[in-house]
Amino acid sequence: MLFRSDFVAEHGVRFVTTSAGDPTRFTAAFKEAGVTVFHVVPSLRGALKAVAAGVDGLVVEGNEGGGFKAPDGASTMVLLPLIASQVDVPIIAAGGICDGRSMAAAMVLGADGVQMGTRMVSAAESPVHDHWKQAIVDAAETDTVFLNRFGRPGLRALRTELTARLEHDDQVDLSVFGRITDLYFGGDMEASIALTGQVAGRIDSVVSVRDIVHGTVREFRSTLDGLARYA
Repeated sequence: MLFRSDFVAEHGVRFVTTSAGDPTRFTAAFKEAGVTVFHVVPSLRGALKAVAAGVDGLVVEGNEGGGFKAPDGASTMVLLPLIASQVDVPIIAAGGICDGRSMAAAMVLGADGVQMGTRMVSAAESPVHDHWKQAIVDAAETDTVFLNRFGRPGLRALRTELTARLEHDDQVDLSVFGRITDLYFGGDMEASIALTGQVAGRIDSVVSVRDIVHGTVREFRSTLDGLARYA
């Protein structure tokens, strides 16, 4: 695949996240082009490799998060403080975060910021079909499956008839993503894999991005104020 970091820089992009690959592949080129690079990591080993490659920061993502995952990854509760104790770059926490309480927990564990995936997929402005948003709202914390547990790439997705069958396969054929637009925009929940995190079990409504962000910040501050009584 032809890649030009200068193309990215010339179009005004100043910050990128890289993932699912070797951090040494593009980091130097991005940095030379003046682009800030954060690399998504599922392990301490991956974090140390990314820092050695010269990244500006890390997105530390536990395997309770939705999407592509390391089959042998750890939860955010374990991964975040471990990596934070071993690196000296900014950390964005991901996986299991949907509100101010989980944001506060991430900060206590060593993060400098947070990333929300499933919460934003379910936002009112999200372009995905309402069927997917409602499925997130209706989901319990146990309503995701981990696919390719003994293969690669690992995937966490919403439990459907399709993914419940695929859960038992040693290796899921990624051609299953061939009808992804029928799921994303057509609302056919059996057409493909709806990448969704366990935090779906904590999401009970579809609200605007504005409400998500402002509500998160308010709850984050009130949570920290509540913790102050233990100081």
